[in-house]
Amino acid sequence: MPGAGLDRTIAQVLQRVGSSVGDIARVLHHDTYTTARRLNVGRATLADSDRNRLPNSSDSTHIKPASHYSGIYPGRWNQPPVRRVENAPTLIADELERIHRAGDKSRWANYDPKLFRKGYRTLENWLKTEGPLAPLSERFGLNCWEMVAYAAARTGVLDKHQLRELLELQRRPDGTWDGAHLDMWLNRMGDWLIPEGRRVYTGAPDGARPQRGDIVMWGSNAEHVAVATGRTGPDGSPELYSSWYLPRYPLDWDPETRSFSQVVDAVQITTVDELTKGMYALRDAHGRRYYDPSVPFEIVFGRGPW
Repeated sequence: MPGAGLDRTIAQVLQRVGSSVGDIARVLHHDTYTTARRLNVGRATLADSDRNRLPNSSDSTHIKPASHYSGIYPGRWNQPPVRRVENAPTLIADELERIHRAGDKSRWANYDPKLFRKGYRTLENWLKTEGPLAPLSERFGLNCWEMVAYAAARTGVLDKHQLRELLELQRRPDGTWDGAHLDMWLNRMGDWLIPEGRRVYTGAPDGARPQRGDIVMWGSNAEHVAVATGRTGPDGSPELYSSWYLPRYPLDWDPETRSFSQVVDAVQITTVDELTKGMYALRDAHGRRYYDPSVPFEIVFGRGPW
């Protein structure tokens, strides 16, 4: 097989399998953790990578239905029946609109054990304890899909017990996890966030488009998660509510938390095309792309688990 063809095949396999390449993958995690899986790498790069030395790396033999991991890893792996709530997508979209209009700030924080130990994983810690849900602030840490869950909690679409079933990651006391547990759990989140009737957004004029309140997801395993506003953006693609640093903020190292966590607008209004272009433009400190533009994203959408 020609070398260029093999390189592209490798990149596509990395996208689907969920392998991680380089130390950056252990730091960024999902919204950015999976960027390393789409690096523009060929055979030589793979041979020199840290993939095989990462303790939590996964391989293709792990890609199984989430229910397969029940009893293997702690936590919930069998999805409960979906509880449909009247007008739930609209209620969640309205709450995200309210957060955006209020100008609320929050801290984008992934599953990094350091952030968990330092108390920056606020929504996750709330799920593991009792007590009321705190208002958003610069110290309130959560990731992209947890912001959607925050809106679901604020509007009463899901209660705390249901959110625990959906979101709670079981960790060791030091905040770490066992082996490939986290990789498999993130794939499970991709399945559970759009449990039924997912569709693919292609950008075609006559193609399917998300409705207000639909979850929009980059990659079937939730590399990034946003919510459709139901409007069309200035670039002609679906407008979104998104909780991430892109497109407004650069990816910067935060010396306070010693991570890529940072304070951002809790909810930005952006579009599918703007986020996609921003993701393809991301580069590391050495100028290398995180995402290979020759490997197209699969962007899926549908009603969330409510």
